[in-house]
Amino acid sequence: MPAFTSPYLNAKGKQLYTKEDCTCKDNARWWVQYDDLLEKGDTIIKKKGSLVFSIHKKDTILNFYWECQGKVYK
Repeated sequence: MPAFTSPYLNAKGKQLYTKEDCTCKDNARWWVQYDDLLEKGDTIIKKKGSLVFSIHKKDTILNFYWECQGKVYK
């Protein structure tokens, strides 16, 4: 089952530091490329200003670096 029901992010979860319930929303379509990798219980981390997007699973951390016109930015 896909993690997303639309090409836009609308994920419900807990804020990483405060543990309060939160909803993460983003109107960019880049999230859909990770649809097959995301499962309930994963932690999504994208820090403002950072070019790294991470998915933390129970036993694995997947890091994805920004890529533009074949060049990878770290």
